[in-house]
Amino acid sequence: MGRITLYIMIGLSVLFYGCKNESHDEHSKHGSHPEDETIQKALSISAEPTNRKIISSQALVKPVRQLQSSPVEAYGFITLDERRSNQVSARVGGRIERLYVKYENQFLRKGDRILDLYSPDLNTYQEELLYAHKVDPDGELPKHAAHKLKLLGITDAQIKQIVESGKASLTLSIYSAYDGYIFYSPSTQMSPTGAAMASSGGNKMGGGMGATSQQRQSNSPSTSTASGPVREGAYVSAGQTLFWINDLREVWGILSVDNLHQYEIALNDSVTMESELAPDKPIKTIVRYIEPQYVTGQKFIQVRVYLSNANGSLHINSLLEATIHPKTRESLTLPATSILYLGGRQAVWKKVGQTEEGTHILEIQFVRLGPVSQGRVTVVSGLEADDEVALDAGYLMDRESLVKPE
Repeated sequence: MGRITLYIMIGLSVLFYGCKNESHDEHSKHGSHPEDETIQKALSISAEPTNRKIISSQALVKPVRQLQSSPVEAYGFITLDERRSNQVSARVGGRIERLYVKYENQFLRKGDRILDLYSPDLNTYQEELLYAHKVDPDGELPKHAAHKLKLLGITDAQIKQIVESGKASLTLSIYSAYDGYIFYSPSTQMSPTGAAMASSGGNKMGGGMGATSQQRQSNSPSTSTASGPVREGAYVSAGQTLFWINDLREVWGILSVDNLHQYEIALNDSVTMESELAPDKPIKTIVRYIEPQYVTGQKFIQVRVYLSNANGSLHINSLLEATIHPKTRESLTLPATSILYLGGRQAVWKKVGQTEEGTHILEIQFVRLGPVSQGRVTVVSGLEADDEVALDAGYLMDRESLVKPE
């Protein structure tokens, strides 16, 4: 009897466990309960760090397309038109015995004497000329010898004087081939320090703006260089630049603009400016060149305009105050409160989904911004017109979180 009872209990146990496994397999086959899935989904989103996704019922806004043409304020200075800078170089090596150019910005006329040069090579060529006239006065040799001296900057009058005197001169004068002002550098662009100051965008450009980029370089104490002033008694080598001559009939205006306006300003945009020397006489021109700049960790835009200066009223390194008028264009804008500023980056909380209860699922989205106008920010890239973002981005940010791009 006891054995029969034991067999009955074993059979019931096997039947019970078999039914339980069948129920578990059936449950797995048809999936989990919908309520369980909802709970798991909510928990998985809640478990996301606050620097990636959040759940919020905050109001959302969409970018709005607007026609924009906001004037851009800029400040700058006058510099040389480098296209009009003529290089004056030593065509032969020697020593400067007498220098007639005493200071930078000195005005020279074409044909004015620049310096007296002692050169062994010039003395040799003079002797060749005299010998050619002696042995073949009416032949080709004197012409070739005279042509060689002309290539070295010696004038016809000087050659005639050498032939008539019958002896070589120890020094020969070099004359200017251009009208204009003397400069020791082909341009007077701002130094890197001044350039960095230009990116402030809100202040007039004083201080470093007037600084020139002349770099005094020297290979030896007795040798003048292309970027430093030549002096009497200094030695020069063939091909060495002595200085530049520029007539200043046209000059450049260099304007610095905040980097936020880089997508607004384009070539041929109209510009109205005033010089500090004549504030009551506005100058109208157009944008001729745009160059991004990065100096000492600061980014800004350098805009160049060409200015006529026939009357000489625009002086080098004088300051300019300008207004650039960009062309009207369509842009996406958002309320300024929708932007989350993270040092050098900007982001928005973009809607990527919705819970069953209607709560928004938001994800961080980095964007590139343009200028701010009347409480709205221009979105250059990172969003489409159909996207939705949180209205107040700052309220959704945990103080101890740091948003990082994936």
